Amino acid sequence: MIGPLQDSYNVKRRLGVIVTLLLVTCAAGAQTSRVGATLQGTVSDPAGGRTPKAEVHLRETDILQSRTIVTDERGFFRTSELPVGTYKVFVETPGFAPYHHTGVTLQVGQTVHLDVVLQPAGITTEVTVTAQPPAIDPSQTSLTSTLDKERIEELPVSSRNYLNFVLLAPGVATSIQQPGVHAQAPLTDSGFTFGGLRARSNDFSVDGLDNNEEYTGLSRTELSLEIVQEFQVVNNGLSAESGGASGGSINVVTKKGSNMLQGDAFIFLQNGKLNARDPFENEPGKPDLQRHRAGFALGGPLVKDGTFYYTSFEQEHNRAQSG
Repeated sequence: MIGPLQDSYNVKRRLGVIVTLLLVTCAAGAQTSRVGATLQGTVSDPAGGRTPKAEVHLRETDILQSRTIVTDERGFFRTSELPVGTYKVFVETPGFAPYHHTGVTLQVGQTVHLDVVLQPAGITTEVTVTAQPPAIDPSQTSLTSTLDKERIEELPVSSRNYLNFVLLAPGVATSIQQPGVHAQAPLTDSGFTFGGLRARSNDFSVDGLDNNEEYTGLSRTELSLEIVQEFQVVNNGLSAESGGASGGSINVVTKKGSNMLQGDAFIFLQNGKLNARDPFENEPGKPDLQRHRAGFALGGPLVKDGTFYYTSFEQEHNRAQSG
């Protein structure tokens, strides 16, 4: 009797392992991406009937990478983990004219919905749509703000610290020293607070990787503004994969290269001779101050239409009088 009992035990144990792996796989598939976006929608005919097995082709306009999905029996399609950027959507199925939708912009953590209506092939040869889908995401349960590439490049920031843009999101403020503790230096923290919560309880991630300093809550890696594509600020309603933070969450996405070689070089200068004299300064003459920050950024293809790179370097030098 020992042999059959042992075999039965082994079978049950293996079944338990298989069920556990399936549950883990399903749970992992249900998580949302912290670095990409999701595109979903329906394909139907002019009468409102859904169109199954229609091919939906997505093409990223910068890196020219593509993805193809097929609608289900309800005419529904969904694809996730898409890199942020601008896409062209092409839909085709026998008996209907091809459908083109250009300029579909996907931002980090966003779910964009498209309602595609196909026209009969005998009436039109092609349908082209250029309008952007609504920016409101009805499936979003978190209070989020997305700072895109344009605002990062155009808005001034004297410190060259991309995290200062977090203060543009509603409900975010700088963390200040509490009254009555001026005799000692304030504790180091992330520098801002979400809704009055602890400034040490925020969560930072760069391209999906944890970027938190364990004890102070600081961002461990300082990134150049030239390499930041965009980032998402989650004020409230963190998803499960952002666990461990009782404050807010900041998801940073860095730039990716393309088939075109591109980049820039820059230098910022500040000299005390160009500044006004401090009226409360006892020393005559202009303040002794020299500050310059220089760097470059460069991106391009390692393998055309396949592998790309984007890199940047930035360094600052300061010399000033102390008093």
